[in-house]
Amino acid sequence: MCKVWTAAALCLWAGAAVAAPVTMTPAQVLDAGFKAITAGQAAKAHDFAMALLARNPKEFLALILRSRSARALNHLDEARASARAAWQVAVTPTERYEAATVRAQALSSDQMRLAAEFWLRRAAQLAPDAPSKAAAVSAFNYVRDHSHWSLQLDASLVPSSDVNNGSAANTVQIYGLAPGGAGTTFGLSGDARALAGLVGTASATAVYRLTPTTNTLSQFNLNVVQTHNWLTAAAQAQAPTAKGSDYDYAAVEAGFSQRLRASVKSLAIYNWAVAVGHNWYGQSALSNYSRLSFGVDRQLSAKVQGGAALSVERQARLDDHALSAWVFTGSTNVTRVLGNQDQLRLSVGEQYTQSISSSINHHMVFAQASWDKAAPVWGVKVGASVSASQSAYGPDPLFAPTGRKDFQLGANVTALFTKVQYMGFSPSLSLQWQETKSNVLRYQLRDLGVAFAIKSVF
Repeated sequence: MCKVWTAAALCLWAGAAVAAPVTMTPAQVLDAGFKAITAGQAAKAHDFAMALLARNPKEFLALILRSRSARALNHLDEARASARAAWQVAVTPTERYEAATVRAQALSSDQMRLAAEFWLRRAAQLAPDAPSKAAAVSAFNYVRDHSHWSLQLDASLVPSSDVNNGSAANTVQIYGLAPGGAGTTFGLSGDARALAGLVGTASATAVYRLTPTTNTLSQFNLNVVQTHNWLTAAAQAQAPTAKGSDYDYAAVEAGFSQRLRASVKSLAIYNWAVAVGHNWYGQSALSNYSRLSFGVDRQLSAKVQGGAALSVERQARLDDHALSAWVFTGSTNVTRVLGNQDQLRLSVGEQYTQSISSSINHHMVFAQASWDKAAPVWGVKVGASVSASQSAYGPDPLFAPTGRKDFQLGANVTALFTKVQYMGFSPSLSLQWQETKSNVLRYQLRDLGVAFAIKSVF
């Protein structure tokens, strides 16, 4: 039993009938309380905290001690309430860091791990020094890895020279109209040519992980993406009846995936996934689709990893059933870690798209090389990639009597500004370029854009 005698002294009775009272100052009680919780004496620490709070219900460190001791005693509602009260009375950044950390601990113990991740991000933002921030980030990673739920949000803005996937050419040739089969040149309408504008994208991915076993990791996924386009004044003048929303894209996808290995000593990690989805284009339903994929990744040496993947996808078009297709894709990749820990990755693959429509049915081969620099350069994390693909379509009597052939090149350079952070999120800039050469002028494309995005750095 405890009794406050003065504002500067507090009495603790070791036993009402067998021991004399021991007089301690509030500072001594607080010190004894934190020593008790460190020693695993949660009940004793809780008594000390309650004695201090009887004297001053808004004493910050006493609220922290009460939350920690209540959590150790599995009084989780009390632990969360005390942590919330500590946050409300915290004044200095150090106090707010400690309150955020204790609040995250109480939430995590109560299985509210998404909320705990939020408060650990706040703790990382408020950390008074580098070791404290590292501790918050480490705790965040631990909670995320042991949570059933995870949520990832992404957003970007991209000024683009071709928001509508329009042609870089001004004309198109149509065959079969003139005598002898010669092509006749027609001008492309304004909305069939490339329109410049701004593309905004927002996406969310929710994951529910099942309890892992020794050799399997399984999860359900839900992905949602929405783009919106704004046309420039020049694009609006080029296509007066077009609106940016005509080229908006949205999709929702749900799926299940699993990673597994034959034994704990196996170097190969196998994976398979199934997904179903629906998408919209220009605010109208575009297609329903389903996909089944298989893959394997294997450590080939200490610094080299290889992988392969196969997938089949059914696309059922809702705007025009004739454009529906089966898509079969196979690819292989190799990743090498360099001496400075930079990563180089090379992937090659082949894709067959089968459709009754000559504009959809085609065969494609593709390759991509990417580089990720391990060490930031002046606080900027840098990465780059280049890609190439070649597609061959069947004959089209109107546009390509001998068959359409496309060759596409792309490049991307990304800079993530890790020194500019808020709650673990940093801005990034990406320079994106893509060009398609085709023997059908309508499909000659060129796009250059600079993407601004916000990304998580942990």
